[in-house]
Amino acid sequence: YLIIMQIAQGIYFASEIEPSPAFTLIDSVGLLWIVGWWLLRDSRKRGVAWVYDMGFFLSIAWPLIMPYYLLKTRGAKGLLLILAFVGTYIGAGVVGMALYLLLAPATG
Repeated sequence: YLIIMQIAQGIYFASEIEPSPAFTLIDSVGLLWIVGWWLLRDSRKRGVAWVYDMGFFLSIAWPLIMPYYLLKTRGAKGLLLILAFVGTYIGAGVVGMALYLLLAPATG
């Protein structure tokens, strides 16, 4: 999901076209849903308790919660997962921009 959406974001960025509101909504809600789903499954497996309203909590602070959770549950290995996520996020956007620049018809 992350790779596909970031490639699309890269294409939008390189083409200088504003993403549609539907795409923006799907991107935002989808990412929160996937992060929440993964966090639920992982926290159950590791025996970590959830806060009362995890949906609201994630929608507000997921960029802070996820690194904290990964470092707390995995120690130094959590840092590798954080770096992998950031690398995938940036790398897929760059791939999207490169695809657009390679495949878009040249304007003169």
